[in-house]
Amino acid sequence: MNRGIHSKKIIGFAFLILGVFFLTDNSMAEEEEQTPIPVHLNFKESAIFSPETSGDPERMAMEEKYSSHEQNPGAGTPADTRNKGDWTSMGEWQSDKVLFDVTLNNVIFNLWWVEDPDDTDYDAALDLRWTVFVEGIEIFQFTDEQGRACEETRDDPCEYAQSPTDTFPKTTLTKGQLISLKVEMKSFQSIYIYYDNFSRDSGMKVDADAVKFGDTTISGQTVSFEFVEAWPTNCKEAMEGNFITLMLGSGLELDNNAQQTGYPRVEEGKAYNINGTDYNSEKITWFIDDEYEKLDQTMISFSYARKSSSTTDPTMVNVADRLVSSSSSDDEEGALGGLPGFEFAAVISALFVTSFIRRKV
Repeated sequence: MNRGIHSKKIIGFAFLILGVFFLTDNSMAEEEEQTPIPVHLNFKESAIFSPETSGDPERMAMEEKYSSHEQNPGAGTPADTRNKGDWTSMGEWQSDKVLFDVTLNNVIFNLWWVEDPDDTDYDAALDLRWTVFVEGIEIFQFTDEQGRACEETRDDPCEYAQSPTDTFPKTTLTKGQLISLKVEMKSFQSIYIYYDNFSRDSGMKVDADAVKFGDTTISGQTVSFEFVEAWPTNCKEAMEGNFITLMLGSGLELDNNAQQTGYPRVEEGKAYNINGTDYNSEKITWFIDDEYEKLDQTMISFSYARKSSSTTDPTMVNVADRLVSSSSSDDEEGALGGLPGFEFAAVISALFVTSFIRRKV
């Protein structure tokens, strides 16, 4: 009788060790701090300010025309001379509210534009003023009066990109706050601006902890990756545009649009705890044709923009660094054997039980 009770205590203790290993490892993964990554907030239709970039290369960019110049008044002034006039607003774009606290730093402003090709009497000498607001309160203003020129066609505009990194204040958006950006111009002639398509990604780049990378899993010939966004986007746009891709150990980058039917698969992942609140993640799963490929050597190239973007480099995520499950069969996905630290905890538990049984025998 006493032996039976003692046996149950030993087995219970073994499972207690198992639970401690599991809970400790899982908690560390959920609370891990995310290093800031480059995030580009794009000008979108309807004055929306979002990391989402259209993944359709055939989508036409928005084109808008603006002018500020005036004829110089006064006696003796030639009638055909101009001044730049006053600052003229080209719009103010506003983001969604952030789902969790986000810190912003290291800004780059960029704008696709061209001088009016039908006005050949003047060079534009474009000046720009950028004003950043949080909840409608101005936090930063950058004025560039270097007088830019772009004498190209409307089909081939120039990209303005400037970084006032030394002066932009490190800023924290608390949960529920939004950010907006107003852009103004002055020039000697009219200009056209372009935004909201695959290549004309005008807006503002920031380094921000607005994306929390979650777990990776390997199951059979598939690799999965989870992440949580402060500014929700349509993940399928990033997949169509090959902004988020899988890099094999051989250096080959998989083309999302060339995957077999059903892949890459985009679905809701598990919940992650951020500052005391649970958020559902986005989960992407790729299929790798080569059954001999070493999937634990793959990497994820993560970005919201095209890889050739001049402002926003992709972030590389090593699959092995965040791996919580690796199995050779789809049936094993989600089983206890894939939990972090399970194998080690199971071995310890088994040793306890085996030792006890041997002593009793």
